[in-house]
Amino acid sequence: MDPTADIQNTGGRPYREADACTDFDILQYLPEKAGEEEMPVSTKGAMKQIKAYIAARGFCYPEELIENFFLSLKSKPFVILAGVSGTGKTRLVRLFAQAIGAECKLVPVRPDWSDGSDLFGHFDLGGNFIKGPVCECFEMAYAKPNKPVFLCLDEMNLARVEYYLSDFLSVLETREKQDDGTITTEKIAQYERGIPDNLYLVGTVNMDETTFPFSKKVLDRANTIEFSFVDLIPSFEFAGAEPEKLLLPNSFLRTEYLNLSADCAQEQQYVMEICAELQKINEILLKANAHVGYRVRDEIVFYLLNNKAEGGLLPHNQAMDNAIMQKILPRIQGSSASVRDMLCQLFVICASDHEQKNGDSESEKMRKVLQDAAIPCRYPKSAEKLALMVRRFEEDGFTSYWL
Repeated sequence: MDPTADIQNTGGRPYREADACTDFDILQYLPEKAGEEEMPVSTKGAMKQIKAYIAARGFCYPEELIENFFLSLKSKPFVILAGVSGTGKTRLVRLFAQAIGAECKLVPVRPDWSDGSDLFGHFDLGGNFIKGPVCECFEMAYAKPNKPVFLCLDEMNLARVEYYLSDFLSVLETREKQDDGTITTEKIAQYERGIPDNLYLVGTVNMDETTFPFSKKVLDRANTIEFSFVDLIPSFEFAGAEPEKLLLPNSFLRTEYLNLSADCAQEQQYVMEICAELQKINEILLKANAHVGYRVRDEIVFYLLNNKAEGGLLPHNQAMDNAIMQKILPRIQGSSASVRDMLCQLFVICASDHEQKNGDSESEKMRKVLQDAAIPCRYPKSAEKLALMVRRFEEDGFTSYWL
């Protein structure tokens, strides 16, 4: 039997060779029993319980981070968590998965990874197939299609993501929704059935001298959530509490939106309002050749539609602020005057015209605008990031979201 055969040929049970991945028990991947689903729960109720579960384990995140993480996963099953070491990026993935009753596998990325075989496996000189570290996740997801499975690539940019994850990123763009609501993709590596629709990829990254930067190919396909806020004051509000874990089906995270015209027709007016705002932003980005394409537009629209469909987990402006921070600003970097001018014009859209304030520099004027409570700020997180990027440009002659 071909050791690369897809598990659909084994009755839903993953196939194993004696010489491949012998470190896990096949019994745990037997298909779920029929009807093994959790009770219905509102999304807002689930968010509250997830937060309580995480807090009870001693971790405190910004108020809306859990909602943002949920909406990012639901909009696209590929999320990047970026921030300094020790801010709880990997722990968030594990705790979120535990809180909803999902599976989670942590895979540390090796600096020598260079292509897809480092993830999915390869044939050795004897013709034996050696499974890669993500095979367990794929087989688990196939065997339990109603249970979310998280694959966490820890320190994913220790190697060049564009090299070892290129096949996954390309196949992810072939997602199509079937009549039963499931989402399928084209074949990937040895898996004829493609990427399981209950598999969610989360990468954690630190940006320092030991890591590689991201290309636009990667950033366009991910929601990038920055961990910049650290509160060193502990909270003992939930000390000793034991909140119950949820057991949520994959429909909790699976998106309803894959095609802008086919899936969003009933929200046409709202979609047009979002796109009009994005068009204004893109005209500014175009001046520095940093404009976005249809993929980024669609994924921002899907993020906002998912937020609205879930009862407005976040106010519209806050959700739009997140979308700008996660899909547009991470792509910006450069040392030219056009980049500086672009950042200043984006600040006007996100906050207000900083020229109304006095100051020795553009960044100082921006800081005064942000500190003035009388001036409304539409997208405060993005405005603060833009002000920081302008200050770095002034100090170093170069700026980037990642510095």
